[in-house]
Amino acid sequence: MGNPFVEDLNDIFRGVRVRVKTSSHTYEGWGGRWNYSDQAFLVYDAEREDGERVGAVTITAPEAVERLDPLPPITEVRTDTVAPSPYSVRRTDDTDHQQFVKLTRERGHLLTYPTVRPVDASDHAYEIVAGHRRFHAARKAGLETIGVRIVELDDWEAVTWFVDEHIPVEGGDEQDMYSQQDIDRAISRLREEWPDDRLRELTPLIPYLRETLAATRREAIRHGHVTTG
Repeated sequence: MGNPFVEDLNDIFRGVRVRVKTSSHTYEGWGGRWNYSDQAFLVYDAEREDGERVGAVTITAPEAVERLDPLPPITEVRTDTVAPSPYSVRRTDDTDHQQFVKLTRERGHLLTYPTVRPVDASDHAYEIVAGHRRFHAARKAGLETIGVRIVELDDWEAVTWFVDEHIPVEGGDEQDMYSQQDIDRAISRLREEWPDDRLRELTPLIPYLRETLAATRREAIRHGHVTTG
């Protein structure tokens, strides 16, 4: 089960413009994930106060993190109007999750709020952006309504957020991220909807796509569809 404090920090700062201050520099960029154990914060497309663009940077023990966009208010919605992301593949039948469901049923509410986006669908009004386990726990616990933060995201922005939420950067911390099996399943779903060239814009996906394409080529060679010459 995830750390509710870290989940709340991720919901507040992930996917929005942030300013992060250290003892030596100030960075502005797009908020990524908190690594609670290392007291580190990942910032994408970061620019330093001297104008140098440093790309994705992990900032350890920041002195301050400021959200530059206003925080969406908490809105109460019916659970039957919310659906998971189409790329979500994580199972929610493990022991930790069952305990989470039990505690949620006893409390009658969630401690932290999922983030959703409005969608134009026939069977639901919102789609989960962050907080799938919390949403599934609320639904299994029988909650008819939950508090959510509503953000306006288009389809590609939702994909970017999903990848940041679930796919670890190569060599990065994998706590609460997808397992390799789940990553393979999620990437398969992503490739059904998006071309590889577009998906390669997302840094965490690059090594997985490279390996997937290499495996596909090896299989084609093995069956004689492609030559090595």
